[in-house]
Amino acid sequence: MALVGGDVVAVLELGEPCGVLVLCEIDGQTLGLSGLSAERAGLWPESGMGVSVDGAEVPALDLGVLLAQFYRTAKDGAP
Repeated sequence: MALVGGDVVAVLELGEPCGVLVLCEIDGQTLGLSGLSAERAGLWPESGMGVSVDGAEVPALDLGVLLAQFYRTAKDGAP
């Protein structure tokens, strides 16, 4: 959880903490993503599993699934 602009925001830890919090909106809720390290930004062609970046297949990140998992974990109190 994080306090952002006076609002409490759910935070999903996707990797080791790096001091950067990426905020996005999903289903009308603000969500923080922690543990991300952006190498570069841009548009890449779709592939069967996500996108193709310089010939490497990068899987899609389904934030809806991650958010549902976060809420289940928070509700059950389990890691």
